[in-house]
Amino acid sequence: MKVLTQNLKTGKTDILEVPSPTINSDKIRVLNEYSLISTGTESSIVNFGKANWINKAKQQPDRVKDVINKIKSSGISDTYRAIKNKLDYPMVMGYSAVGIVSHTNENYDLPKGTRVFTNSFHQEEALVDYNMCVKIPDNLDNKSASFGAIGGIAMQSIKCVPEDTKMIVLIGLGLLGQVTLRILNALGYQCIVYDLDLKKVELAEKYGAIGIRENNITERVLNYTKGKGADCTIIAASSLSSNIVNEATSYTKRKGKIISSGAVGLNLIREKFFKKQIEFVVSNSSGDKNHKGEGSSYKNINYFFELLSLKQIEVLDLISEEISLNNSNNIYSFSNDSIFFSKLIKYEKNDVNEMYTFSGSQDKKHINKLKVGLIGAGNFARSTLMPTINNSKEGYLSALLGREGLSLYVAKKRFNINTITTNELDFYKNIDVLCITTPHETHFNFLKKAIELSLPVWIEKPLVISNKELIDVQKMMLSNEMVYSIGYNRSLAPWTKFMKNKINSRKTDIEMTVNAGRLPLDHWLLNESVCGGRIIGELCHFVDLSLTLLNHTKLINVECINRDRYYQDTGSYILNFEDESKVHIDYRHDLPANVPKEKIVVKVSNKTYTNNNWKKFSSRKILNCSLIKKGKGHEEAISSFFYNVKNNNFSTKNEIHNMCFSTYTSIKLQKMSKGDILNISDSYRDEILSQA
Repeated sequence: MKVLTQNLKTGKTDILEVPSPTINSDKIRVLNEYSLISTGTESSIVNFGKANWINKAKQQPDRVKDVINKIKSSGISDTYRAIKNKLDYPMVMGYSAVGIVSHTNENYDLPKGTRVFTNSFHQEEALVDYNMCVKIPDNLDNKSASFGAIGGIAMQSIKCVPEDTKMIVLIGLGLLGQVTLRILNALGYQCIVYDLDLKKVELAEKYGAIGIRENNITERVLNYTKGKGADCTIIAASSLSSNIVNEATSYTKRKGKIISSGAVGLNLIREKFFKKQIEFVVSNSSGDKNHKGEGSSYKNINYFFELLSLKQIEVLDLISEEISLNNSNNIYSFSNDSIFFSKLIKYEKNDVNEMYTFSGSQDKKHINKLKVGLIGAGNFARSTLMPTINNSKEGYLSALLGREGLSLYVAKKRFNINTITTNELDFYKNIDVLCITTPHETHFNFLKKAIELSLPVWIEKPLVISNKELIDVQKMMLSNEMVYSIGYNRSLAPWTKFMKNKINSRKTDIEMTVNAGRLPLDHWLLNESVCGGRIIGELCHFVDLSLTLLNHTKLINVECINRDRYYQDTGSYILNFEDESKVHIDYRHDLPANVPKEKIVVKVSNKTYTNNNWKKFSSRKILNCSLIKKGKGHEEAISSFFYNVKNNNFSTKNEIHNMCFSTYTSIKLQKMSKGDILNISDSYRDEILSQA
């Protein structure tokens, strides 16, 4: 299928042919008929991409701060690599589309053939959540319904308007401003409007607005309101400056309200708001992002569609041109006519090329190498695992399976992959080994599939996310002689090997400090019910590293010193071993940016060894730490896995036991609260080993 993208580095737009989304029982598949281009919003994105580095930095100062902080914690090389990977990944354009349901779940009240609105990109097909589909009323045309996203955003800002409001000032009369005005007019509000473009003001006046044609906004508003000021001001403009918001305090009444639905600067002058006790609200786009069919986004768009159906508002005159998705050079070439608000992309259903698998010929240089099949094309896979696989002497990336066609396309282009597909049946046809880098909750099913097909399997941590899954997995692994490996790369890093030799059955104290950082509250890793949680998903690395370094002795119990389960899902733990060795793992979200991402201090035989970010190694007693190869062990881990596969070095019972034990320990840590102490070995024997 075709999809419209932009290169963030150059600003160039392209129409790419990528694999179609595969049918998924939990998703709704939609064939798009129209998608709306907001000339204001999308042209600003295009212009940002075309800007040089200095201008990009000026437009996004917060991102510059993030880059500086990442350099402090991760170093220049890692930061550069992360930025490069981000900019090299095409950005999909668009956010407002209508189409026909082509596949659905029988439990959903959206049968095949239903017309729906989705927050889809400019692409021929979309795979969306049921809760992201809004049914289009029978008496509403598709072209008008394509304004659903804009209408939802406008409705959300209007919901913020105080109940006793009569007079509203609306600043900014682009597409969002025009739609906002028409809804306000339909609801009976009196509006004073302003825009730098007089043609937009004239259009707004046709819909009952009082237009301000001069720059003296404050004076005119105060004249219209007899010195009182507007009850409420809605800012639908886009500007890097904060002057628009601060000036609005001059013509908004005492104890009034200012609502920003546009992208404007927010360096607010406190005194201006303080003196008049003005409330300021940033409208959250279309509303509740995590709705369940009853959230604000769903309701906003439904209400907007109701107004359109009743002919209380009209939007078709805001469409300047109808185009097809063929020529990327013309899509964002706007006329000089300043009244140009939007374009409509029309999709021909008969032209959709539903291809799920793209295949090429095998490179001759790979003939004697293992053909690696990888499931999942996320950021970690693209930035770390894929290049590591392709740089190995024993294997190469032959096939890639994923849900999202664009990520597969990018990976194929970057790593010269033979086959990319969204179809599982095509994926398993011609591979020697399997690597799994999908979300944590999917690991069990993919691992089960690998065992059924007798495929040597590498699975990114964690192995599984529950005791029930662990019991079943252990049974399957013990019953099927294969090569198994978990992505605990740190345990195979050169520094770890060096330290194991230094520890050599001695009593040891280890301190591990992880500057995990703060995640957005809606980040998938914080959703314990879905992915197991952050402790299982990330801290598990350091549990396995502890068990590897101290494999000469037995882990007796674990203590939870501190725990944050309900905000950032972090914690502090002590692992106590039989020979009185201790490991203190401090997994934090609140450390300064200049603190290393990972710091490990090992104290053994009156010597102290320090590892900073797996790049800087030191010791007060010896000098050869600096000679240790840098790195977190990804290269060594992949090489070891491929070597075992080629030589039929099947995983032993003890190795499988160690994999399961480190997983079990992480699962238990996830559930612990402050002050808890657990006899881990006894618990593991009773809960897991007894079931195997």
